[in-house]
Amino acid sequence: MRHAPLALILLAACPKADTGDTAPDEAIVSFAVHPALLGQGVRVEADLTAAAPTFAFGQTYATLGEGVFVESITVRDSYAATLDLVVDADAPLGPRDLRLEVDGRVWTLPEVVQVVEQSLTATPASGKMGALVEVELAGAATAWETGYTWASFGAGIDVLELEIDAPDHATALLAVHPDARPGYRDVSVESGPSVVTLTDGFLVDRQVITAVFDPPEAEQGDTVDFVLDGVDTSWDSGTALQFWDEGGPNPDIAITQLTVVDGEHAFGRLRLSNAARLGERDVLVRAGTGEALLIPDAMEVLEGPIDLSHVAVNIGLDVFRERDNATGELYERVQAYAMFYVPLDPPCGPPQAMTDSPKPYDLNGVFPDPPEPEPVDCPYPRTLPAGDVVWFESDENIITMAKSTRPSTGQILYIGQNLLLSDYRFGQTYDLHTQGDPAAIPEVLLEGVQPTVPADWHIQTPELWGDRRVPRAEPFSYSWSPARTYPDAFFVTKIHGTLDATGDSGYAGAIPWDDGQHTYAPGELLSLRPGSVSFVAFSYIKGPYFGLPFSIYQENQSSSALQLTASMVLE
Repeated sequence: MRHAPLALILLAACPKADTGDTAPDEAIVSFAVHPALLGQGVRVEADLTAAAPTFAFGQTYATLGEGVFVESITVRDSYAATLDLVVDADAPLGPRDLRLEVDGRVWTLPEVVQVVEQSLTATPASGKMGALVEVELAGAATAWETGYTWASFGAGIDVLELEIDAPDHATALLAVHPDARPGYRDVSVESGPSVVTLTDGFLVDRQVITAVFDPPEAEQGDTVDFVLDGVDTSWDSGTALQFWDEGGPNPDIAITQLTVVDGEHAFGRLRLSNAARLGERDVLVRAGTGEALLIPDAMEVLEGPIDLSHVAVNIGLDVFRERDNATGELYERVQAYAMFYVPLDPPCGPPQAMTDSPKPYDLNGVFPDPPEPEPVDCPYPRTLPAGDVVWFESDENIITMAKSTRPSTGQILYIGQNLLLSDYRFGQTYDLHTQGDPAAIPEVLLEGVQPTVPADWHIQTPELWGDRRVPRAEPFSYSWSPARTYPDAFFVTKIHGTLDATGDSGYAGAIPWDDGQHTYAPGELLSLRPGSVSFVAFSYIKGPYFGLPFSIYQENQSSSALQLTASMVLE
């Protein structure tokens, strides 16, 4: 059973306590006060309402006892008044009586409010049915934290976003369902074991704004026309639409055309990415005036048909080594993978950043790392199965990759399991062979698509572990066993740290002749700040362009690398 949220008082009027000569008023009056919880150290407006005409302009007074000051009273009409309250930071905790005097009549409302350590206010405290509302939440003695704090506004209201600005301040974006039951809702903010509740803190107004979106469904990759009809809406030329899923706004559906006919009617055209997330979508409509509403489950995204003529392939075979800085032990991992996917249409994400790099051969350089691209919320490309396994095969051995699915994205990958260096045969060219899936990628044999680097190699001098000290003002020479990379492959080294001139991450790099010996000059080392840095060396080779026989994508290209990472200290 729902508890009584407000202080609801049915009292006979009492004589004035300070004069003793006023006859009691026998009329029974029902009062309500909201909010009923007052936090220490806060300022809050409280609504005081009466069930009968009671309040009088300029003749209404109230007190709430020690530490709670009624700074002013605004009488809205004979049934409602607003109390501007200031609560001391050390106001005694517990319930408070409210003493009310109106035009010579006096009431005592027992335990009508309660002073608490933690409290909560919500502004604005109401929203129309169907509306999108941004509400500021102010707490007292709270410790709200991003990622650990959640808010609830009760049945029929979705909290789309909650931004924690401070331990005692947050902003919530609410979607009030068009069919939400009118009336008050409790507002709760939960942060770990602490829960602060504002009883009847948000009112769902009976006034309704809503809209209908058509079509109710569309397939991945579709371009479709839509119609938007509103009820009591005020759309204008600044109106925009967004599609939301359970994770928030999702740009995998783009509005390519929108025409607003009048305040309640619009039409347009949209395009779904060929990898648009499946399932129901809400449509968020924002007018240029700031009016906003959410249409829950407005359109369902259905899976589009498989088009094998647009399938690309991503494969790789690599060896990664890392020298343990504490023990000198060499850890080794061999990776083989394959993925069959449909490139995003329309394309998504920023173009690949270009940066300078070492130039062949024996010419070193100092280079900044490319800047991080602006984050873009792109869908994950649709992937297709090619059987339970696919494999690389050569004259020397077969490397089998088993089908797996990424839980977070649903993407299908083929990954080699528990591979050893003996599985990676140097100087080989592997074919890619699929087992085949009758509903997707059939059995195919792509010859000579996956190379490996020509030879194994190791850094011989110096020993790069145990916080190896390297003076920046002196040449740094290193040697390796021949990698036999030229003329078909490359050998690259980098000393990666922080650029002294800018404070940005960067590296001194080189593509040395593969003759087993190279030196970084003091000028290059001095360009990096002293401290721990990583030494990276790798050989790599690229394979030929290729594609599935039935696909238009014929410029897939694999590569293979053997990479070593170690640590040292510049001083």
